[in-house]
Amino acid sequence: MRDLIEGASRESLVEFVLAVIHGCTIMAREPDWNDDQRAVINNRIHYLVGHALALVRAREIDAWTIDGIAEHSGKLSPSLLQQPLALLKKRGPGSRPGRRRS
Repeated sequence: MRDLIEGASRESLVEFVLAVIHGCTIMAREPDWNDDQRAVINNRIHYLVGHALALVRAREIDAWTIDGIAEHSGKLSPSLLQQPLALLKKRGPGSRPGRRRS
């Protein structure tokens, strides 16, 4: 996943981070989770939002940012991670995941 993050456009990376945050909010709704587990998800969302803001503000995408995005995204459940990963694999701005631009 780190290679996909490193090779993604800024736009795709912002979409990816937002999709991961969305997935985190879904995970946090798990009725069997306790307060500590929800606090961990909240902390992940906190860091991911910080990375998204840095990307939107056109700050440099350095190794620390890439590592942080990969670390926090990697904790998303595999089923919820599929859609964000598809965003990293799309061909360019405005394209849909898995589809070629004409």
